[in-house]
Amino acid sequence: MDDDKRLIHSRRQLVVFQCLLTLGHRIVFSLLYFSLVPVFVSRLYNKHSRVVVSINAIITTIERVIIFSLRAWQSRDPAERTSLALTTYMQVSIALPYISMAIDVVALLRCMYTRKILLSHPSMSSSMHPLSPFHSASLRLSDDIHDDPKKRFFYRWFTDVLKLAFLAAIVPGIIGNAHYRGGMDSTSTANEVMITRYLSSGIALFLILFVAALVVRARHLPKVKPIHVILLLSILACNASSAIFRLSFMYHRTTSLTSTAPGSGNTFLEKGTFYIFHMLSDWLAVALLLVPNIRAIFKTGMWGDWRAVDSLSEEQERARKRKEAKARRSGHIV
Repeated sequence: MDDDKRLIHSRRQLVVFQCLLTLGHRIVFSLLYFSLVPVFVSRLYNKHSRVVVSINAIITTIERVIIFSLRAWQSRDPAERTSLALTTYMQVSIALPYISMAIDVVALLRCMYTRKILLSHPSMSSSMHPLSPFHSASLRLSDDIHDDPKKRFFYRWFTDVLKLAFLAAIVPGIIGNAHYRGGMDSTSTANEVMITRYLSSGIALFLILFVAALVVRARHLPKVKPIHVILLLSILACNASSAIFRLSFMYHRTTSLTSTAPGSGNTFLEKGTFYIFHMLSDWLAVALLLVPNIRAIFKTGMWGDWRAVDSLSEEQERARKRKEAKARRSGHIV
């Protein structure tokens, strides 16, 4: 009898310890994401670092502060751990940000590729960069510019298609994770959830690796520095870590959200793996998009390369500049 009491007492102590540990993890990550809030506020306030290309990282920061605050609250209130609304919201919010940040990388990659064929004059201010909507067509272009409108159009078209391709990962992710709670009551729903989540993560990983290959290829482009390639590959590595973790763990099944059995996602080892290879990697990706001055590093201007095609006046002005540069090289103009 005494042995049974001691065993029950030990189990209670273990449960209390795990709850406190879980609460600690959630508070730590809430603070980590909150620490990035002043960073993006300062970026938005400073006109020299204000940029919308990394908008998904900003949204993720705010959302993760809310998510981990709610998860910390759930740790203190066991009744809320099985809340249908909170479970659905958290599953969707946790599953998708790494995909949206990969889309931010595509936007930066687009700027790198379009700059290959349209490079600004060194004296041009950042607010008048050719990738800015406020660019004036009368700005002087340097003589050694190789302007190829057809290639520029192709790069813009290709990156637009690439961004849309990520919807093939986002849509199944939303559908699968929105029905996550229903899988607890239906085997068929659970199977559908597992398939759609695998589909989402698998497509996302493929696209992330494809974008990484394009980044490596871009290292040979004019004006592309090692910092550009290293920074984008680091972000994509964090995104890939989240995708690989999800693919390697989602085959597990459980009958309860509060189960602590192996494969439930609630054991000490499983939680540690989740926080390191998914949550921490997401935080690092956000930090890499917010802490460095993306606008200054990639010369994006505030809006990035947002156009689908160049305006007619810009095309005419560039054509005139090319003819003048060609004439000067031929000695027709002194």
